Amino acid sequence: MEDRPKFAFVGNSHMAFWALNIYFPQWECMNYGAPGEGLAYVESFSVDTSDCYVVVQFGTNDIYRLNDENADEYVERYVKAVLAIPSLKTYLFCIFPRNDYDDYSTAVNKFIRVLNQKIHARLEGTEIVCLDVFDRLLQDGRLNPGLTIDDLHLNGKGYSILSDALKKAVNG
Repeated sequence: MEDRPKFAFVGNSHMAFWALNIYFPQWECMNYGAPGEGLAYVESFSVDTSDCYVVVQFGTNDIYRLNDENADEYVERYVKAVLAIPSLKTYLFCIFPRNDYDDYSTAVNKFIRVLNQKIHARLEGTEIVCLDVFDRLLQDGRLNPGLTIDDLHLNGKGYSILSDALKKAVNG
């Protein structure tokens, strides 16, 4: 039997709830997604994934603790945490948009866009492959409700966007 490539998925609920065996039957997938987690989880991640391709996505659970004053420090810690995960190659999804439940503001997603730009700029020149699906998940500046099950977590259409982006990056 031919060896299947090993992929480790690390991050928050967006990783945890991804039906990896359905989207990637050709890969051996290990899911280290943890609902509700963020930077602290990724910083403390200690599984040896050095023989795996690693897919990382987190950050939305950290957003409401961030502001203009601490964003740069967060970006540095974020990048350091991603770079510390051992891998054959790392694929990093952007921080996904989210919706404010108290109003229909797009301010949180404007802030997330800036964070993503800073993270991407900080990763230039590294081996990390950045997967920016942010705009594909948006509708009118907010997370597209047609891509979610509850206005936050992705549905099959949302995961298809992620899967297509990852497959395209892996297959070059």
